[in-house]
Amino acid sequence: MTKTTEAAVEWLIETVKEALEEGRATETELEEWLLAAILLEEMAIEEQQDEQEARTFGAWFAQANGTLH
Repeated sequence: MTKTTEAAVEWLIETVKEALEEGRATETELEEWLLAAILLEEMAIEEQQDEQEARTFGAWFAQANGTLH
């Protein structure tokens, strides 16, 4: 996860924790927070896939560039 995603996850965890401890979380809010957590996880997975694809392309390009000389 990137720093931004990690910060968002930490904020979400703290917000949910505080709301539960204080008894001010409604069922609707909990559902929304759960959906937000799922979306953050999906974003993190997509970021990891993008990074892997970039590394793979970079390695391929470096190898292809080396064979041209």
